[in-house]
Amino acid sequence: MAGEERKPELVASGSEESAQTTPAGAQEFRWQAIFQKSTEALFLLNRNRRILFVNKAWERLTGMSGTEARGLVCARRAPDPQDPWDLAVRALCYPPPEALKGNTSRVRRAVQRGEVRERWNIEFFPLRDEAGLLCILGRIQAEPRDETRPDPPLPEKLIGLREARLGRYRFQHFVSKLPAVQRALEQARLASATSVPVLLVGESGTGKEWLARAIHNESDFRDRAFVALDCPRIPPAMFREIIFGEHSTAPQRASRTLYLRDPAFLPREIQMQLCREIASPLESAHYRVIAGTSTDPCIDIKVGRLLESFHCALSPLVISLPPLRERTVDLSELVERMLERASLLVERRISGLTPEAWELVRAYAWPGNLNELYVTLRGACARTSGDRIASDHFPAPIKLAVRMGGASGADSEKPISLDQVLEQAERRMIVMALRRAKGNKSKAADLLSIWRPRLIRRMEALGITGSQAD
Repeated sequence: MAGEERKPELVASGSEESAQTTPAGAQEFRWQAIFQKSTEALFLLNRNRRILFVNKAWERLTGMSGTEARGLVCARRAPDPQDPWDLAVRALCYPPPEALKGNTSRVRRAVQRGEVRERWNIEFFPLRDEAGLLCILGRIQAEPRDETRPDPPLPEKLIGLREARLGRYRFQHFVSKLPAVQRALEQARLASATSVPVLLVGESGTGKEWLARAIHNESDFRDRAFVALDCPRIPPAMFREIIFGEHSTAPQRASRTLYLRDPAFLPREIQMQLCREIASPLESAHYRVIAGTSTDPCIDIKVGRLLESFHCALSPLVISLPPLRERTVDLSELVERMLERASLLVERRISGLTPEAWELVRAYAWPGNLNELYVTLRGACARTSGDRIASDHFPAPIKLAVRMGGASGADSEKPISLDQVLEQAERRMIVMALRRAKGNKSKAADLLSIWRPRLIRRMEALGITGSQAD
């Protein structure tokens, strides 16, 4: 009938049973026998991308038998894979859109099985009849890595640059006299010893990505790639391709640490998909997830920008970074370290700041935090011809803000810290809820309209004990 799908009468393999039922003279002309004699890896897909046939060369190349392969649907992702290599075969044999439209096409895809990394050139030949696409014949030509030829040594200059870059992201550079920063460093050390997702919370420029790279370099993932994704700016289609696309098969994702900048700005469907992956033990082993947000997650959840389930998946460990205006005790050491880096760029030793320049640094609020301070010092180093930075070497907007009294520092009236006010209010509400619930955390969480695990995390972060609720 016209509405029924045309199913080509194709025998799935050149089995012994089919050979016995076919005369010897005719067997040589059966397409299965011809394909089985081919030394090239061949496979056949129907219009729904389901594998109908694979030859012996395909079996030898993939390590999967024809019985296991037949019936598999080739797709970029399997909904619930039980075998990572099974998932990889499905993705690698996935025909591109051009082939599904009936056009011959060719793709080059990476394959990694254990320590062996290969490249596959896969050609797709659509077979058509008068009504349209009938099936697709695929041919794989492998480019195996030559194990007898050692990898060429890296140039010494490249090795030095790599070591210098890795050396920048070490915990020993993250020093502070402020208790909040010291607590963040202790949490970062704990994060480097685990593989659970980490959520870094802090204003823009407070060093979230720097700390994420330090956690990566100090962990067992140090030999893997660190991929930073700017969630508010990267197009959703590109994000899907990087994370879930055909170039992100399971073996390749095993070599990644993902850093998500402001994940609340991801589309909700991507948040749900990432949430399922992070929650799945099989999928979460593929890559490490570290996220950094410059907005309040509670507000993001309230306005519907961030899924609460996604936030819970990202926040087994939450690290808060204070803004620079609260780190006045660290200002001298921070400026010294930044001047050392900036001196390397200008190839000139900058010994420090003049007293007038120090007054500007201490008086300005630095809304851009560490990033703004470093960019300002780097520009001042380029503008000075001596070995010290004067106030004239600072940008005019900073000098104007200080002169107008729009910024406040250590030598003037202390600014009101909104974070401290909110923290005190949160502590007071949690203690009141615990008292009303007579110390029962589940009831207290219901009174506060939050999950019990979140209440326990906030109690630990705020230092609230059960005795305070009595």
